[in-house]
Amino acid sequence: MKAICARKDFYEGVQTVSRAIAGRSALPILNNVLIKSEDGHLRLVAFDLELGMQSVIPATIETEGALTVPARVLAEVLATLPDLDVVLSVDENNSVNLKCEKSDYTILGLPPEEFPALPDVPDDQSFEITQAALRNMIKQTIFAVSPDESRAILTGVLLVLKGDEIRLAATDSHRLAIRTSPVANAKGETSCIIPGRALNELGRMLGEEDTPVKVAISESQIKFTVGDVTMVSRLIEGQFPNYERVIPTACQRKLTMPAEGLLSRIRRASIVARENANRVILKTEGDKLMVTAESGDVGKAYEEIEIVKEGDDIEIAFNAKYLIDFLSALDTEGVSFELNGPLEPGLLRQVGKEDYIYVVMPMQIM
Repeated sequence: MKAICARKDFYEGVQTVSRAIAGRSALPILNNVLIKSEDGHLRLVAFDLELGMQSVIPATIETEGALTVPARVLAEVLATLPDLDVVLSVDENNSVNLKCEKSDYTILGLPPEEFPALPDVPDDQSFEITQAALRNMIKQTIFAVSPDESRAILTGVLLVLKGDEIRLAATDSHRLAIRTSPVANAKGETSCIIPGRALNELGRMLGEEDTPVKVAISESQIKFTVGDVTMVSRLIEGQFPNYERVIPTACQRKLTMPAEGLLSRIRRASIVARENANRVILKTEGDKLMVTAESGDVGKAYEEIEIVKEGDDIEIAFNAKYLIDFLSALDTEGVSFELNGPLEPGLLRQVGKEDYIYVVMPMQIM
């Protein structure tokens, strides 16, 4: 194979697909990028058998063919080459040659025939959503995914496609984030559990544009297509918890306040709360909310903010990190807390929007 392409396009393509490489693999071929010539472009693929990425870049093809080359080495070389055209070729021993101006590199590759094919995902169950909308949905749920690999189901995000709407739900058993959004061109109804790692990488790929993301779902795989980039991920098998039963259906108290004002106060109080299991105490008195934290090793924190309160006063404790994660993901100016007793879960909402809710378990007040 021999091809000529712009260094910038080549480098960005390698960077994009390299997100699918988890690290050192027992199979050396999985640390490589597959590069295959096609009419007028190069197709770059990386796949670790769990997550696969594919990108297409423009190129002048002089000789058709395919090669694989270690992703890390290729990216490092391309990052430092001058911003000119790169000539890419491979010999019969799978040695890959890169030439750019006066630079000439030979990198040892592996036979492209050994590279595993990306799974095929039909579009029988599929939909379209804008990049901006999907990026925001991921941002507002991904932080609630559990890092505990012993509970594999909770390390993913549940996606439910029903009618012209999708729902994402994530929980680590201490909190629950649910986000809904309308979609276009929906086909079929289904649900699946997407690994948190895959959604993290997808979120990094997406921009704020209104261009569509095409999503197709099969029994064991999900595929996202954004322009010339495709990501395929294995789905997590199993039954997601019945999360709807933990959502409070009524509340005795409702507190409404500026989201940014509350976020800044909890962030400051969390400096002290870190030494006491991240515990912050919220206490109302009339139209004021006091945020306090205490640690025997650090000291005390006191913050105050004006609120609109419905119902009686309450004193309740939460993990500061759980509140910060939610408040940092909001896209409205106001936030409301719907509360019952000090040991019952709280329901948090964006003021003026019904598409995003957050349920968080309280902590014991010590």
